[in-house]
Amino acid sequence: MTSAPGRNLTQAVVTALVLLALMLGAVAGGPTAFFWLAALVVSLAGLELFIALRDEGKRTVTFMGPLGVFALMSAAYFRPRELGYLVAAGAVLVALTFILTLRPNRGPAPATDIAWSVLGIFWIGGGGAGAVSMLTLPDGVVILLAHVLTTAADDIGAFFAGTALGRHKMAPSISPAKSWEGFVGGFIAALIVGAGFGTFTDALGTTHGLAIGAIIGFLAPAGDLAESLVKRELGIKDSGRMLPGHGGMLDRLDAILFGAPLVFLYLHFAVL
Repeated sequence: MTSAPGRNLTQAVVTALVLLALMLGAVAGGPTAFFWLAALVVSLAGLELFIALRDEGKRTVTFMGPLGVFALMSAAYFRPRELGYLVAAGAVLVALTFILTLRPNRGPAPATDIAWSVLGIFWIGGGGAGAVSMLTLPDGVVILLAHVLTTAADDIGAFFAGTALGRHKMAPSISPAKSWEGFVGGFIAALIVGAGFGTFTDALGTTHGLAIGAIIGFLAPAGDLAESLVKRELGIKDSGRMLPGHGGMLDRLDAILFGAPLVFLYLHFAVL
């Protein structure tokens, strides 16, 4: 997501540099190091959402956010060829959510609270599982890095194209700043960066890099809008305050997580 007006630019740049350094350190450490970094930041995004739900009066169980996210990501990474573990983890999380909602003082709308919990866990945890599943593929660290940076390129391209040319709004009732011109600019940037990574990655090639760029170009704006839709319903501007100058973890990860499952499926069935 693009930074909101009035944010401290210096803080935003410093935070971005720290995040980039952490990611490059994880890349140097290999797939397992990258997994633990991803699991940490995505679990924190899950915590942010469940805190926001609690603050808005929902009776969700806060610890279920990071717990559920971590469980799905762990099943996807540590048991990549055993789908039953991922399905079982999801089923246990749903059952546990129901059980915890049977507690006293559960509030007037327990089914709605369960729905929010399950949505949050599978939205964020499912996206995280898709992302770390890339690490199990040949050249997985480079592929996940390519996914992250291609999504970032889409965001940057959309920002500059939208700022310079934006006239036609995509979804003014959800995110007034997003325009179709920005969408096109972001899509082109994602194609270029995706093709670039594909060209220099043995496991992909230029054509598959273009395809991944196209998937990200379509889904990254939808991921942004999906988070904006949730935040608008909850009445919050940012998902949290963990990242100075940027807002919360989910504000930085929304598009990455939204596109990751489909990118992984494309890689799994069409490429590797």
